[in-house]
Amino acid sequence: MKFKSESFVICVRRYSGCSVAVELARYIEWIMTSSQAEAEVENRLMVPVAPGIASKIRSVVLERMTCDGRPLMDLVRHQKYEEEESLKTWKLPVQIVTPLISIIILLLISYAIRQRIQYLRILDRDDWKINFFEIDFVVPKRRRWEFSMDQHTQTSTVNCLGRWNLHEIAVKPLSIAWIFDVDRKVKQVLMRMREETEHENIARFFGISSYSDHIYLVEQYCANSRLVDFIRYNKYSLNDSFRYVICADIANGMAYLHGQNLIHGNLSIDKCHVDSRWTIKIVDWEYTALYDVLRRKHLKQTNTRHKSVLHFVCGEGSQAFTHLAPEIQKDGRLLEPTRAGDVYSFGIIVRDVFFSLSGHEQPQTSLNDVNRMPAKALHIMELACHETSVERPTFEQLEKSLRSAVGSEKTNFLDRYVGQLYWYSFVNS
Repeated sequence: MKFKSESFVICVRRYSGCSVAVELARYIEWIMTSSQAEAEVENRLMVPVAPGIASKIRSVVLERMTCDGRPLMDLVRHQKYEEEESLKTWKLPVQIVTPLISIIILLLISYAIRQRIQYLRILDRDDWKINFFEIDFVVPKRRRWEFSMDQHTQTSTVNCLGRWNLHEIAVKPLSIAWIFDVDRKVKQVLMRMREETEHENIARFFGISSYSDHIYLVEQYCANSRLVDFIRYNKYSLNDSFRYVICADIANGMAYLHGQNLIHGNLSIDKCHVDSRWTIKIVDWEYTALYDVLRRKHLKQTNTRHKSVLHFVCGEGSQAFTHLAPEIQKDGRLLEPTRAGDVYSFGIIVRDVFFSLSGHEQPQTSLNDVNRMPAKALHIMELACHETSVERPTFEQLEKSLRSAVGSEKTNFLDRYVGQLYWYSFVNS
């Protein structure tokens, strides 16, 4: 294509179609009419095309340009029209969808605000507070109060048994006199433990109660008492497969706690109970989280603010706690509990289940004096009690190893107990 007007000459090589010519015409038009092009010219210290000259170029040059016998500006106008029409095809859906999206966002924000208000109202209601006089205390077969001795702390604890809202509960004393004077941070911890922490191998936390000047923790009661007593007082002997299942259920409960960012801190075989449905439950898991948040909120001005949570959970003295990891015990004092520390304590439980509860009445047996344990159990115990904390496995890994030892990941304590009981009855019939 070639056009000549006075001294103005435009030459375009031949191309298939008129796309290049159309783009050239649109570029020339953009230079003469666009404010962006004018600003760019001024930035380069040049003079933009005067309006009169631009109008003359458009009428004398652009309007006379042709391509394949058609006026080029007609092609430009047609291209612009198609572009505008194509924009309409997505503008309409956008115009329709945008209000809908805005409405949905507003609804979500309203829902979130409503949920937040309801949550704050629940916190302000203090649903975790349990009226002491609403508890229907029951008398066991032989005694009203259930006394137990913690072999690690050498202190006796008194647990009162009762019913509350159709639940069998154990009421345990807490050495906290100011627990009800708490802020929302503490309330959130209490509500989370009460409403969200629930697992088949974890004793359920119901709340806190008070009577006179005493504070009590209200937890699910396990009718079959401690695992130690349950095993020792049954008439039949346990096989290794049963013991693997016991340890796997405990590991399952601990894996759940760690998944909820909760550390037991004082895990031992005495903290493993059996409920009325023959399910292993880990008890007293609330203490570490409870004492930790309350210590940080209320002991900042006292001389106990630097003490470990374990100082409140299991006491502190010169004696060694054999169920606690060695790195937690330094110079006669206790450091903060850790996940690796729970794993170490679990290794001691494996030793107790396979060795101390196998007829060897020496619960304080050294870790090296366990030659009668099965090789698989011994290996698991050694991994859990590794002297380097970072080398210890997780509870998920421990549970998988223990389940594989019995060839079934779904077998639990109840299944094994019923099967063992049926076998014992069959043999003695």
